[in-house]
Formats: sequence, structure tokens, C-alpha cells
Amino acid sequence: MKRRDLDKILKAAGWEITSGKRHDMAKHPDKPGIKISLPRHKEINEYTAKGILEQAELK
Repeated sequence: MKRRDLDKILKAAGWEITSGKRHDMAKHPDKPGIKISLPRHKEINEYTAKGILEQAELK
């Protein structure tokens, strides 16, 4: 999965993406305490993308 496609999915669900030191971080204003680290690769492994979406409670 392309990183930009994953960003679009998360942003459409209300997640805010901020830059970190080594990874970007996604957080949702309605879900305090949940932070998801996002790798800075152009192409993200399907298993990693699936895990990120599960953490975001999207799939």
C-alpha cells in the first residue's frame, strides 16, 4: 500500500498526522491515549498497513 493512500484513509477518518523524529505519529482527538506510529516509506508492507488500520479501528 502506498503511504499517501494510508494517509488519505486516516485523515478521512479524522486522524491527525504529525512528524516525529523517526516515524510520523497519528492521533485522533476523540480517542485520547492512542498514538499510532507510521513509517516514512513510500511503500508500506500490506501486513504493516493492516496493523495500522486495525489500531485505528478502521478494519
